[in-house]
Amino acid sequence: MLGYYLKLAFISLKKTPFLSFLMIITIAIGIGAAMTTYTVSYLLAKDPIPSKSEKLFNVRLNSFGPDKPFNIAKGKEVPPTILTYQDAMNLQNAQQGVRQTPLGSFKMMTRGITQPVTEAKMTAIRSAYRDMFSMFDVPFKFGGAWDEVADKEGLQVAVISQELNDKLFLGENSVGKSLLIGESSYQIVGVTDDWYPIPKFFDYRVRAYNKPRDIIIPFNTQINNELWTSSDVSFLCWKEPSDDSFSAILASECVWVSYWVELASEADRSRYLDFLHRYSMEQREYGRFLREPLHQLFNVKEDLVDRKVQKEDGNIALWLAFAFLGVCLLNCMAMMVAKFHTKTGEVGLRRAVGASKQDIVAQFSIETCIVGLLGGGLGLLLAQFGLVVTAQLYSHLYAEMLEMTFGIVVMTIVLAITSAMAFGLLPILHAAKVQPSSQLKSL
Repeated sequence: MLGYYLKLAFISLKKTPFLSFLMIITIAIGIGAAMTTYTVSYLLAKDPIPSKSEKLFNVRLNSFGPDKPFNIAKGKEVPPTILTYQDAMNLQNAQQGVRQTPLGSFKMMTRGITQPVTEAKMTAIRSAYRDMFSMFDVPFKFGGAWDEVADKEGLQVAVISQELNDKLFLGENSVGKSLLIGESSYQIVGVTDDWYPIPKFFDYRVRAYNKPRDIIIPFNTQINNELWTSSDVSFLCWKEPSDDSFSAILASECVWVSYWVELASEADRSRYLDFLHRYSMEQREYGRFLREPLHQLFNVKEDLVDRKVQKEDGNIALWLAFAFLGVCLLNCMAMMVAKFHTKTGEVGLRRAVGASKQDIVAQFSIETCIVGLLGGGLGLLLAQFGLVVTAQLYSHLYAEMLEMTFGIVVMTIVLAITSAMAFGLLPILHAAKVQPSSQLKSL
């Protein structure tokens, strides 16, 4: 019977091509708009590191001056999300967490050893301790993180991205080879595999949806070589450095280093907060930390919400998109009523020759499912087009990020079919109530 109903459905669609096309395109437009919005909202709100999000914490200390709070939010003083160099190194040397790392950044012209200077590219570079790779679950395609000696002494080694490895070394294993950062040679110790945490929780808000940086070097290497790009860091001071030298920046009360710690449990979180309190009291004795001893540990989710990278409340745009889908489906339902009304004679004749109401419902349900399936397929194409347009309109979102997952594709098709069936149920039941006698009289 299924084959027979499919044949009847396609015959019916061919008999009313314009009306059938309108129903399909109406569903497609609604599905396309809803799924474009849903995909963007899903990707922007997802947990970037679900296995660790409750164990990784951004450390915040209230190190600003006595007469100048960092910020007042909702009537309460809040500390900066970044630390001074000396505080970051003091916490690093204390080793109170399972793992910990400061994060720095700068920009420099980079190129392969054999490339001419004219082919050098300005590259954003991350600096960190080797713990970063384990903390943030960074996968490796070749090699791995540098060793503890490179961390301590600030050796000129680097981990590069797969994308940069493809450009410089045509995708081959480049471990042991070198590249130039500025005029200095750095030995490659590792190549990361595909690694695009969304959002990039450990970076500044404006970069949260950018690609991870192509080069990572030891934090002390940046310090030893005085690699500094003021435009690449959030550099905030309550008291200006004594001069413009790099050493003055390191000794200053200016905050610019992001600091993350991994803790195993809530009990460890409490112990680390106690450690931060003791540290702030100790620094007060040295004439620092003269404001309220306010210190905070925000895990990944808390940090993203606090910095307004993600929103706690629902996404209004998502609700509006699905409301628009509802309007499209209501219009489609009206067209189904009109379409099935023109088939009352056919229904009456089928009833007269023995078809039951259930047979009529099954016939029109198959036709409605086909309309929903075609609308969902076209809606997928419109949604993908919408994602391409979104990536072009919002430069902070990279195109590779805005891709529909297999699960979203399946959900789109299922949503299209079930929505078409839900809104087509009333017209189908109405058509099935046609009495054969009333139609046979008109023949």
